[in-house]
Amino acid sequence: MAVRISRQLAALSASLLIGGAVVAEDFEATLERARQAAVEHHYEEAIELLVPFRSVREPEIQYIVAAESGRAFFHLGRYQEAHSAFRQAVRLFPTRVESAIYLLATSYLLDDRDQAYEILRAILDSGARDLYLVMTLPGERRFAADPDVQAIIEEFTVPLEINTDAAQILGVQLGDDRATVVETTGARSSDPSASTLTAAAGPALIWGFVFDANQQLEEVVVQAENLLRYTPYRLRLGDDLTWMATPAAAIAAWGAPDQSSPPSEEGISMTWERSGSRIIVDFGLPRDPRPKGTSEGSAMIKMIRLERLNLESAGRIAE
Repeated sequence: MAVRISRQLAALSASLLIGGAVVAEDFEATLERARQAAVEHHYEEAIELLVPFRSVREPEIQYIVAAESGRAFFHLGRYQEAHSAFRQAVRLFPTRVESAIYLLATSYLLDDRDQAYEILRAILDSGARDLYLVMTLPGERRFAADPDVQAIIEEFTVPLEINTDAAQILGVQLGDDRATVVETTGARSSDPSASTLTAAAGPALIWGFVFDANQQLEEVVVQAENLLRYTPYRLRLGDDLTWMATPAAAIAAWGAPDQSSPPSEEGISMTWERSGSRIIVDFGLPRDPRPKGTSEGSAMIKMIRLERLNLESAGRIAE
């Protein structure tokens, strides 16, 4: 999540007063150089480029310098310095989630677990749904497997109900027009003409809606494992099935599938047809660390697709 610089910063360029000395170099240009250095893994250079701006009193610049320096320190493994930088960033703008997540990570890596738990609870309480960064920073396996972390996430879980009989999810169902889906789900798209609306946690797809040429919903794809791993959403398929459902549990609830792929190392895919729709469920072994509640060696739901029967396959989301 890149920090956007307000246009007002341009007015500060070439005339920033730092310790009584006028700094001629444009802050935005320096920031761009620092970010490019970080992209190239030259973190020490990124930190040095930002040093002259640490004394600027403009809160937005203070925040940017602290956040960018903190990320560089973090990638260098200098967690105490990163922690100090992100603590300053969070003090300046407490509602900016990315800095809070990094502060959570440095707290945990520095063995201040109580503070890490408190920050995680505050992030979830704020309504944040994207936990991708939390679960991909160094130490994430230990963090994700921590019973206290799991308990906090469970405290703030958001149920995601799929009604397979009605082919309905998030309050919309197959056949609804695009305007209804957008209004009901609050979805946004940079390209209103695109055939697909997607939601992601970080770069990880969590669900997508595919529309036909008449802008009617023809397919929904839910990446169940990404949903579980990177968000507080928890999948439910009626009263009997959750994201933990095994192939045997699904057969017990829905009967024998109409189609089933041969089992493989990747798992197994099963299809059930309903009136006017079908549900396709891919099962497989979860990635480590194994989610709480799953048994060693047991499969879980990895992906769910709801499709209108007789739909064209060209617009479907690739797995």
